[in-house]
Amino acid sequence: MKIQSHINQSTQDFILGFYESNRQTIRGFWHILMWIAVYFLLIRSTAPRIFEDNTKVINTASFVDLLQTIVLYYLIGYYIFPRLFYQRYYATLLLSLVFIFFCVYQLNYNLFYYLASISTQNQQRNTYAIKIATMLKESGWLGCFTNLRISLWNLSYGFFLPMLLLVFKAFRDIITYQKRIVTVERDKFELELSFLKAQVNPHFLFNTLNSIYADIFDTNEKAADLVLRLSELMRYNLYETDSPKIALDKELAYIQNYLDLERNRLSDQYVVIDYKQSGNSSIFQITPLLLIAFVENAFKHGIKGTTEPAYVQVRTSLLEDQLIFQVENSIPLKRPLGEPDKKSGGIGLDNIRRRLEALYKGNYELITNIAATTYTVTLKIKVEPLP
Repeated sequence: MKIQSHINQSTQDFILGFYESNRQTIRGFWHILMWIAVYFLLIRSTAPRIFEDNTKVINTASFVDLLQTIVLYYLIGYYIFPRLFYQRYYATLLLSLVFIFFCVYQLNYNLFYYLASISTQNQQRNTYAIKIATMLKESGWLGCFTNLRISLWNLSYGFFLPMLLLVFKAFRDIITYQKRIVTVERDKFELELSFLKAQVNPHFLFNTLNSIYADIFDTNEKAADLVLRLSELMRYNLYETDSPKIALDKELAYIQNYLDLERNRLSDQYVVIDYKQSGNSSIFQITPLLLIAFVENAFKHGIKGTTEPAYVQVRTSLLEDQLIFQVENSIPLKRPLGEPDKKSGGIGLDNIRRRLEALYKGNYELITNIAATTYTVTLKIKVEPLP
C-alpha cells in the first residue's frame, strides 16, 4: 500500500510539474481547440441556413466571422475590460466600445458589399447578402449611429457570438477569482497563526524597545539607532499593515530600515549592501509587505552561511505609475554543511506569485534571472495614486 501510494504521489507530482512548466503551451492548445469547435459547430454549420448562397459566399462570410469573433473576444476580454472596466476608467471604456462598434460596422459594411458582388443573383429572389448590402448602402457609412435598425443588426451580427463566449469567460473568471481569494485568505490566516505562535506579545516587545532606546540614547548612540530602526520595523508591522494599501514611501522606508539592520548584523563579514531609489514614491500606494519578501530571500539564500565576498543590491524606480523593483544578490559558491543546494530566491516565489495574481492580476510582471554567480528578481507593477 505504501509503495502504491508513493507511486500515485509521484505521478501526481509529475503531472503537476509538467503542467506548471508548460502552462502557456497547454493553454494555447485549449484555445485553438475552442476556436475549431466554435467555427465548425456555431459558425460554419449556421452560415448555409442564413445566407442560402453559393459556397464562396458561405466560406468567405464564415471565415471573416471567425476572425472578427476572435479579435473581439481577446480585445474586449483580455485588454479592454481588465485595463478599463476593472480599473474603473468608465469614460475611456465607453469611448473604446463605441469605437469598436463603429469599426465592426465598417468591416461588415465592406464585407456585405463584397458578398453581394459574388452572390448568386437572379430575377426571382435576392439573397441575404444582397438584401443586407442594399440596406447598409441606403444607411451609409454612419448607419450604425443614425439608424436604429442598422445598429441592432450590427450588434446582433457582429457582437452576439463574441458576447456569448465572453459571458462564459466571465463566469470562469469569477470562479477563479473566488478561488484566489480563498487561497490568499488561507495563506494570510496561516501566516498570522505562525506569527502568533513564534512571537512574544508584539506590543510588549515594541514598548520594551522604545524603553531601551530611551535608556541608551545618551550612552551608546549607535546601539540606540539600531534599536530605533528595529522599533520602526515593529511599528510598521503592528500598526501600518492592517490596511489593504499603504503609502509606497512607507513601504520603501521599511525596506531601508531592514537593510540598515542587516548591514550592522553583517558588519564583520565582507558583504556589500546597496540601495538606490529614483522617482517620486510619495504620491503612490501599494499592498503592504509585498516587496520585503524578495529582499528577505536575497539574504536567506544568497548571504546566509557564505564564506566568500557577497552582495545584495536593491534598485527602485518609478516610471509614471509603474514601479520597477529589482533585487540582485550573489550566489554562494560553496554551501555550508547540511545546507541544501538550491538556487537563491527560489523559496517562497510561488507564494509571492499567488499573492500578486490575487491582488494585481494583469498589472504586474515578475522576471527572475539565474546566472552562474548571481540571482536577480525584477518586479514591474502598476501602482495606484494615493486617494
